[in-house]
Amino acid sequence: MAHANSDKLNKETMNEIEHGPPEYVKLVSADGFTFIVEKNAAVISQTLKNMLSNPAQLIESEQNEIYFRGITARILEHVCRYMYYNARYKDASTEIPEFVLEPELAYEVFMAADFLKV
Repeated sequence: MAHANSDKLNKETMNEIEHGPPEYVKLVSADGFTFIVEKNAAVISQTLKNMLSNPAQLIESEQNEIYFRGITARILEHVCRYMYYNARYKDASTEIPEFVLEPELAYEVFMAADFLKV
């Protein structure tokens, strides 16, 4: 196991050397919970990508903070998990594990994901 962890650490270290340390985005839910997400995962959302790179959205792109008045923490957590899942497996050549989502949350998560264009 130690060998696998050191390989992962070496890959992460090499990635930072080549591309610099990861940038982060702060996502704040309607009920005030904060999620710190790597920017490369967050920009899987076309909406977040536009908000963070568009000069007209100066505050969001300067501060890397986005507030969601209509998305609760319970739902935003699942959307963040999906962004990381998508970032991890988008170019996978092996079998991709199922993204697990509780059925009772599916509709709200789908609506948030649709809004965010994930």
